[in-house]
Amino acid sequence: MDHQEINSTSGENVSLSKEKETFIPGGRAVGAGASIEWISNAWNMFKAQPLKWLLLYLTYSVSLLAFVVVSSILALIIPYLFFAIILILPVFTAGIIVASEEQRMTGELKIGSLFVGFKHKLGSLVAVGALTFGISILGLFASMLIGGVSLLQLFFLLQNSDPALLLGGISTLILAGVIMAIFSIIALAFSWFAPALIMINDLKFGEAVSMSLSAVKQNLLGGFIFFLLINVLMYISAIPFGLGLLITIPMYMATYYTTYRNIFYAPQVSKSE
Repeated sequence: MDHQEINSTSGENVSLSKEKETFIPGGRAVGAGASIEWISNAWNMFKAQPLKWLLLYLTYSVSLLAFVVVSSILALIIPYLFFAIILILPVFTAGIIVASEEQRMTGELKIGSLFVGFKHKLGSLVAVGALTFGISILGLFASMLIGGVSLLQLFFLLQNSDPALLLGGISTLILAGVIMAIFSIIALAFSWFAPALIMINDLKFGEAVSMSLSAVKQNLLGGFIFFLLINVLMYISAIPFGLGLLITIPMYMATYYTTYRNIFYAPQVSKSE
């Protein structure tokens, strides 16, 4: 996909940078303060095309729901087919990213781009989903290995009412939760930027997940602050009958792209400098 600058004279266009930018393999550390910029850029993209972003979100939700229903029915014939939903999530993410790139390039958000991953790079995108699924399963087994034993201990300890032993059992359950959270973060690190790198930069699966992991490692604090802020925003927006989520969820979708652009691209230094 060629990277061209948006015509900044158009009021419809949303440029994340007015300067020419160059791709940085492996990404760069942008600082914790960039987390606010990621959300701000997502808001700018949304407010430039609010109705289309809302339609993109609704199309995504309906498509995902339809896939869940169909896979659930087919799972009655083919066991475990329901888990295929995890495999296609990066395919939809890729579509969101391509739609965002097109908005940056042309000022127009195309709803049909949501499904572009099913036509191009499907194998690599599904592989990202499979990797995420595999890491999550490992985390689940590890946490169950610890937490399952702890649950049995708690059951028997409740009969004895020994506060010290009871506290130990609860601590083990907390440890199991922490282990699951760590595996979830690892899965997210491998998969967050991979769809963008596959679709826009034409990288292979291995290169994409490796660069995604590298970029996340360089921006751990910024990522933590970002997820904290976006979750606070979504919580607040859900208060007025959940109507605010019609804004914050599309914004969250756009952050797949705004984080990618900010971390993997930097202003191009001219030779005269």
